[in-house]
Amino acid sequence: MDNNFITDKEYIRGVIRKSTLSHDHIDEGQPSTDFFAPMDNVQVEFWQKFQANGGKILRCHNRQDRIKYLQMLAQDQQYNVVLNTHNNLCPDLEQSQINYINSVSLNMQIDAVVAMSVFLVARTGSIGFTQPFSRFVSMRNLALDVIVISRMKDIVPDMETALARNFKYTQGAGMEFITPEPLVKENGKEVRTPQKPRYILLLQDDPQPQNT
Repeated sequence: MDNNFITDKEYIRGVIRKSTLSHDHIDEGQPSTDFFAPMDNVQVEFWQKFQANGGKILRCHNRQDRIKYLQMLAQDQQYNVVLNTHNNLCPDLEQSQINYINSVSLNMQIDAVVAMSVFLVARTGSIGFTQPFSRFVSMRNLALDVIVISRMKDIVPDMETALARNFKYTQGAGMEFITPEPLVKENGKEVRTPQKPRYILLLQDDPQPQNT
C-alpha cells in the first residue's frame, strides 16, 4: 500500500492503541502535532510550502475566475483529452467549453485531469483527496497536468486534522495525500510525465459574508 494513502479506520485504530498505552511508555509512532511550533497563518504556510514543492497556484476570487483559468489552461496547453473526476465539476468544464471524459480505459493517454480537494495540508504543502470527491482510488499516474479545485477554507494545519474531519463527514472514506515535487527542466522547459505531473491549484477565496 502507498505510504501516502491513509484510511480513517487506520487513524482511529492508531488513536485507540495510543490511548491504551500507559503514560510511562514512550510512544514510538508519528510525532504529535504538539511537537511542532504552532503556525501563525495556515494559509500562508500552505501557500509557501506548496509552491516550494513545485506546485502552481492560481488564485480565484469567484467561480468566474475559476472558469477563466480553466479556459486559459485548455487553450495554452492545447489539451485534447481532459478527465473529470467529479460530477460537481461538470458545469465548470462545460461553461469553459472543455471537452472532457468521465472515465478512462487502460493505457489511454490523458493530457489533464480535473479534481476536487477539500483538504489542503499546510504543514507539508500537500493535497488531500478523499474518495467521495473522486471516482478513482488514486490520483497518481493519470495525466501530465493535475488541476485541483479547492478553497481557502479547506486549508488545515496537518494530516491529523484532515483525517479527523474526513472521518466526521464521510464516516471512514479513505484519503490520499500527494505532495508535489519540483519538475526537472531540460532546455529551460519543465519535463512532465504521468508519474511526475504538474499540480495546478485553482484556489478560490472564501465567500464574503452578505450584508444584512
